[in-house]
Amino acid sequence: MSKVEELISWLGVAGAVGGLEASDLTIAEIMELSPKPLAFSGKPKRADLIRTVVSTARERMTKSPEELMSMDTDAVRAYFHDIKASREEVLAVLERLDIRPGSAAKHSLFDFAAREIAEIGMYTRVAKGDRKD
Repeated sequence: MSKVEELISWLGVAGAVGGLEASDLTIAEIMELSPKPLAFSGKPKRADLIRTVVSTARERMTKSPEELMSMDTDAVRAYFHDIKASREEVLAVLERLDIRPGSAAKHSLFDFAAREIAEIGMYTRVAKGDRKD
């Protein structure tokens, strides 16, 4: 686990970004934290670099929508909780699945997302004739 992934596991995505922004790390030191090489045209702004480094580390820890759809509601909810998914990440997954939560659903976003994703997966498996044992 990289230092950024560990920071995310402790503080969540927003906390990791906030912590790095408040740190005394230089741009070069922040680039060294990235789990994979980053390419920028020109010199990146510090805030943009931090968000990119955190999101790059986060990508390695996130399941695809297809993987999530193979899980049941409780498993999706547990997964979101285990990885400390941010609201933005959950909303991005829902957007990829063309799901637009209403204002009431946003109050319990993890529950709504878990239910919707699991149901879409169930319908997809039924349509394909697959069974989940």
